[in-house]
Amino acid sequence: MKRNLGLAAMILAGLLSFSGPHAFGQGSDAALKDRVNQLVSKLDAEKTEARDAAQKTLIELGPRVLPLLTEAEKSGSADRKARIAKIRDALQLADEKTNLGFSKVTLKGKGIRLSEALKGLQSQSGNIITDLREGLGTDVTNPALELDIADKPFFEALDIVAEKAGLAVNFFTADGTIGVMAGAMAGTPAEKPLVVYTGPFRVQLKQIGVLRDFASPVGTANAQFEVAWEPRLRPMLLALKADKIDVTTDTGKKVVPAVTEETDDVVLRHENPVAELNLNLAAPDRAAKELASLKVKADVTLPAGLRSFSFKSLAENEVTQKQGDISVTLESSAVEEQIWKVNISVNYPASGPAFESYRQGLFDNRIYLRKADGSRFEHNGGLNNTGNDGGKLSFEYLFVDVPGKLSDYGLVYETPSKVIPLPLEFEFKKVPLP
Repeated sequence: MKRNLGLAAMILAGLLSFSGPHAFGQGSDAALKDRVNQLVSKLDAEKTEARDAAQKTLIELGPRVLPLLTEAEKSGSADRKARIAKIRDALQLADEKTNLGFSKVTLKGKGIRLSEALKGLQSQSGNIITDLREGLGTDVTNPALELDIADKPFFEALDIVAEKAGLAVNFFTADGTIGVMAGAMAGTPAEKPLVVYTGPFRVQLKQIGVLRDFASPVGTANAQFEVAWEPRLRPMLLALKADKIDVTTDTGKKVVPAVTEETDDVVLRHENPVAELNLNLAAPDRAAKELASLKVKADVTLPAGLRSFSFKSLAENEVTQKQGDISVTLESSAVEEQIWKVNISVNYPASGPAFESYRQGLFDNRIYLRKADGSRFEHNGGLNNTGNDGGKLSFEYLFVDVPGKLSDYGLVYETPSKVIPLPLEFEFKKVPLP
């Protein structure tokens, strides 16, 4: 059975992005840092009520403040340090309980502009949407839409908005977002896509092919799926088991997978929130005109319990920080012409299948540079795996054309504390055969 990722990526310039709750820019980072600093200072207030209120507010700000608490823990009274430890524990527990189900979206009303609908989709889901039309040289219109979307899954809501606006959804943006682009020309008939919404996933059956070999009594068939996920999840692996596949024709006969008792792991990357799955089958019997049912089961491994490690200066070497069982070391940083090379090692003392999933996910950990004013420079180069020793993995991260010098920047590194398998199950009914 063949399973692979769709590797095609669109390199687009001049993309127009709508800001969402996870698209923190320089201004929002600085504002959040100022707010956190103000609240942390109140943890040393004379009145207990003021300290309790500041602690409560910091917890309410959510896990995004975790990297900003590292420096605060190094100074202040013993009571402040104890309170920050409690805040960190509460935020990490809340992060581990983050809803891994689908995001719900509600958009109701007449005359809702497309731009407002896209912002609503983002703000209610945490998934960033990129308008690709300008970069592709097509007209950027902003039509008024009549929408009646109430508590629908994010992908279903997105498809409704795209259809009403005459847009097409594109998951191959190469930047981890979901793109929208111009759809089919007016008056051009389009085949309605075969799509199933299941949890935080959108599965589309792209095509089915049947090959008859006249030299053999057994032919072959292939079903191609496109599995998209909500980008906020940043999944690591997809495991599809052949023995969990159940295919039946309209004649009541079973169609068996070409390979059985097999499990493959596909590494998922956030650059394109989609995976292409190719399922090889025996050819259906010649009397069949459609597949009455095509059921597939899989597991998707997701990161949980996000931990943020903040380093004060890139100019420092061999600095280690530890949270629970995980430690991260900023080993060294160097500049070679326009490329900054940052060497990081991560130590996660675990073993077994879960750790193997975690190890794969390390290649997609988030890392960015941050100045004292809160502005950030995102990771824009590649990475190299430079070491693998038991529970310790080492990486070289590349940053290109960073303005300034190493001492101008600190570093933030995010990694999960554990991984969680999320079931992926979908079924297509009455699928026409070629």
